[in-house]
Amino acid sequence: MRACCLSFLHRFARDTEGNSVVEFALLAPIMLMITLATFDLGNSVSDRMAMDAALRNGLQVAMATGSVDATLQMMQTTADAELGADQAAFEVTRLCTCGTIYDSHVSCDTICTGSSPSTSVFMELTGNYSHAGWVLPDITFTPTVFLRQR
Repeated sequence: MRACCLSFLHRFARDTEGNSVVEFALLAPIMLMITLATFDLGNSVSDRMAMDAALRNGLQVAMATGSVDATLQMMQTTADAELGADQAAFEVTRLCTCGTIYDSHVSCDTICTGSSPSTSVFMELTGNYSHAGWVLPDITFTPTVFLRQR
């Protein structure tokens, strides 16, 4: 009996018919997930680049016109063309400071005193976009840029 079992196991170990099917069945889901993750990562990078392009276009309009409304319109138009209509949200805020450091906000009507008597005016442009991934988790992009106008 023992010789019979060993003979069967020996023949079974040498038999290679169907090995490639089993290997494919084991590796195909892993390869599919890697492929989908690669496409998903590429789409998220493309979406981030579209958000950056929208903010750059908004900066160009802000430098040329100084208009908050025109800046918002340009950013939204660019994002709508790249990401789809109403997928991204933008905000433009005008900030005034004494000096060049934009973390100490003052009213834009303030007359600054001290070592930097002029009031600096900044525009803060912020975008918000949520990328829904297929395989990767959802990613929210919130890029922010500052423009010193004066």
